[in-house]
Amino acid sequence: MIHAFHESPAHWRTVRLKHTVTACTNGTWGEEPRGGTDDLVCVRVADFDRERLRLNLRNPTQRFVPPSYRRARQLVPGDLLLEKSGGGDRRPVGAVILYEGGEPAVCSNFIARMPVAPGFDARYLCYLHAALYRLGLNRRSIYQTTGIQNLDSKAYLEEVVRVPDCAEQRRIAAYLDAKTSWLGHVLEIKCRLLELWCERREAVVSQIMARDRDGWGTTRFKFVRSGALLYGANEPAANRPAEGPRYIRITDLKDDGSLCQETFHSLPEHLAAPYLLQDGDLLLARSGATVGKAFRYRNEWGRACFAGYLVRLRPDQRKILPDYLHYFTQSRAYRDQVRLHTVQATIANVSAERFGNFTIPLPPLEVQQAAIDFLGAATKNLDRLVVLTERELAALRDYRSALIVAAVTRGL
Repeated sequence: MIHAFHESPAHWRTVRLKHTVTACTNGTWGEEPRGGTDDLVCVRVADFDRERLRLNLRNPTQRFVPPSYRRARQLVPGDLLLEKSGGGDRRPVGAVILYEGGEPAVCSNFIARMPVAPGFDARYLCYLHAALYRLGLNRRSIYQTTGIQNLDSKAYLEEVVRVPDCAEQRRIAAYLDAKTSWLGHVLEIKCRLLELWCERREAVVSQIMARDRDGWGTTRFKFVRSGALLYGANEPAANRPAEGPRYIRITDLKDDGSLCQETFHSLPEHLAAPYLLQDGDLLLARSGATVGKAFRYRNEWGRACFAGYLVRLRPDQRKILPDYLHYFTQSRAYRDQVRLHTVQATIANVSAERFGNFTIPLPPLEVQQAAIDFLGAATKNLDRLVVLTERELAALRDYRSALIVAAVTRGL
């Protein structure tokens, strides 16, 4: 049992997580939809609303799932859904959300369905798992393949916690529903404000990138590259800061264009050598929720290589300036191409070949430099507002998490 429960009330009982559910059944990805009654909603990790601990099915995925595969997999209101694959250093695998119903559905093979055992309140258990996630308990059961984390659900469900009786569980859940609902409203306002700042920034960049486009002409990424569009190393990350160049992964890329220092990993020299970066290289995320996200590498971050879920585009600086190309990846035209070229399976994906066929306006180098100078000044204040709003959001989320942890470990 983790230390957080040492202050729980004496009348609470000690249980293993596996005794709070009746099963932990892996989902199915099914087959391509066929247009009949056996096409069901298939819940993906991308549908998890981690703010509300519920599903967001505004854009549901339909899959063909025959009756034989539905047994024990079709979701029932009150089920808990456990994320078993995905995640990263800053958002590790192991999130749990509550399924509240809707049209017939199953969950994907990256998720497990956990029906709640008698004597337990589903809403309370959802908050309990949220608290355990905040406390990092899920990390003890994570094992990682190349690029994707996996959760050993059997090990995770062996963890020991303390819980009140069902009536007190309901009271705590009702209290947290009220508190988190208010906080959720504030978070929605702040998130919308952040979206507005980002939309305004994108509009400024898009306007410059579209200016005189007909006169400039366009080209494709593959025609302004130096060398191949290269996939990164398929090596597991290890925290070895002294052994070689930094190993950059998707989870290391911050929204402000810098690298997250808390997730520093490295590779030995002999493994890193084919994937070393040069100043001006662009890394493009090819998989997951951040597919298409671009990062401009600078020498000031030190020697570095990159991982397999990223694609390196090395600009031919006789034709295109790295900062111009990077600004283009922040434009509406670029994001539209990401959406157009994304192959949607369990995980969204854009291949190096598809990136190579993206189009970009190509003015002379002196015009590119003028655009860079203008955008550097025009986006400076918007970038400051984005950072400020992100800090406010982080503080609100920390407060909400602390509230949940306190309620499910010490009571009301």
